[in-house]
Amino acid sequence: MTSIKKVDIFKCIDFANENKLFDKLNNIYSSLPSGDCTGCGKCCMESVGINLTEFLNIYNYLKDKEILRKNSLDRIIEYYFLEYSNKRCCPFRDENKRCLIYEVRPLNCRLFGHWKKDDYNKNLDNVTKRNQEYRDFMKSEHGFDISDEVVNFKIRYCEDFKPDKDYLDKSDRLSFSDEIMTLDSRFFANEIIDIEFRDRGIVEYFIESLLSQNVAYNIKVKISKDERIRCRTIKRLKKILIR
Repeated sequence: MTSIKKVDIFKCIDFANENKLFDKLNNIYSSLPSGDCTGCGKCCMESVGINLTEFLNIYNYLKDKEILRKNSLDRIIEYYFLEYSNKRCCPFRDENKRCLIYEVRPLNCRLFGHWKKDDYNKNLDNVTKRNQEYRDFMKSEHGFDISDEVVNFKIRYCEDFKPDKDYLDKSDRLSFSDEIMTLDSRFFANEIIDIEFRDRGIVEYFIESLLSQNVAYNIKVKISKDERIRCRTIKRLKKILIR
């Protein structure tokens, strides 16, 4: 059983279309400041945090694009289940370092580059510290080491991106997130979906639409501890889950 039921996803998409929630999401996106990006793709190296409405928007975008959807799920499965072993780019970044879902890319992708440098570097230090603490927890809890490449990987502050106006402080950035959270609340208030309310990355949302959270996590731990079964398990998961 999945943590996020497919039937509920489609109910949510119908509800979003009926109530123009995707249009409202796009209006929020269009209100974001613009800037000059070189398109180097160096920032596309993680499972960025997204909101429920954003996940539904991306899921809806992919559902009629069979090849893109299946190829994306293939990379999502590899990213999630090999996450402790080696660092991979975002599953939606192609070989030319371009975003495959650029039209519906989430808020965090759109805001990258707009951070003030001091804010960004403080957050980066906190992320690295949390990664190191999580590595220590996994070692004591499950007896294996998360790769140093993964633990210490950093997406450096982008010096090349130039915003058209000023850089954004934390309150400005959070104001956009709060607007999307308001859209999310519509699904919960109307009992369209019943899922645990917590932070998820884009990869985690898709994985939980394929498997239960606990099952996925237990498989991930098992193959992280035993390299001998890693490739075989990944192949089986793809065969079962990608349809």
